[in-house]
Amino acid sequence: MIYILPTDTCYWIACSIHDLKSYELIYKIKKRSLDKPLAILVPDFKWLEENTDLTNEQLDFLVNYEKPFTIITDCSNLKLWINYVDEDNNEFINRDIYVKFAFRVANNSIEKRLVKENWPMFLTSANISDNPEIYFKNEIKKDFWSYIEKWTIQFVWENMWNPEKNKPSDIFEFIWDSLEISYLRKN
Repeated sequence: MIYILPTDTCYWIACSIHDLKSYELIYKIKKRSLDKPLAILVPDFKWLEENTDLTNEQLDFLVNYEKPFTIITDCSNLKLWINYVDEDNNEFINRDIYVKFAFRVANNSIEKRLVKENWPMFLTSANISDNPEIYFKNEIKKDFWSYIEKWTIQFVWENMWNPEKNKPSDIFEFIWDSLEISYLRKN
């Protein structure tokens, strides 16, 4: 199942990391180039602590980071998963692009509920590639209504809530084990 959900920046489109068909469909629906990896939504900072190469000092920095962020780092468990080929030769269509992973930490009730049910989850902004981000429910209908009608995508929101119209998240990685940052995008 594919989900569209509000986040702290804009609407996102997501699927379970275990759902190869939905993963491929996200690329098709968005008209996204296969050389662009998707981010991964995780339930909390404890997950990052247990599954990535981030140091305690780096994790403390992230916990206190004041803006929405996406952190890029290594994750050996996900590398194994991304490179897995099942007995039917099913595999990730673009697995070679995942050298490191971009992580977002769930921070609202919708994200936390979905990631608890489907965790971890691939996600990216819910817009056609190279189009502006979507901040309002009525904008979702324009590009995604036919998929929602067919139950290919489940549109998830609570109390008619829209995401805050914030700038996109900062995307960065730490340099080695330090707190020095290399930004891919800073807002």
